[in-house]
Amino acid sequence: MGMGGVIRDWAGMWWGGFSRGALPGDALRAELLALEKGLSFCWEGGFRKVSCECDCLGAIKLFHDRPMDREYLHKHYDVIRRVQRLLARDWVVYVSHVLVRIKRIHKTKSIVNTFIDDMENNQHQRHSQE
Repeated sequence: MGMGGVIRDWAGMWWGGFSRGALPGDALRAELLALEKGLSFCWEGGFRKVSCECDCLGAIKLFHDRPMDREYLHKHYDVIRRVQRLLARDWVVYVSHVLVRIKRIHKTKSIVNTFIDDMENNQHQRHSQE
């Protein structure tokens, strides 16, 4: 099982990416790990307004309109909880489902396309640090 994702700005320009192969688990776990990695990448990059698109409806449903009283019973609870903690930080994150637009990136089976809305702000921050 593999996972990966791309980080792009609002115009579709590539800002970064990640991939990893040979992980234990199933496809849902790969999607959740890709979501976690993409959100972490954005947080660490200083982005505070993010639109995350995922092609796995099962992963998206875990975070939308879901009763949380029995989530600890889910077999991927560890990753779900880490993603929830990322989503609860002081930023704006939209997580939505999209149809598969890209079959594979570097032979990964799991793709998360993360679009960054505040690229100008981050770019300004990077230039001011230099």
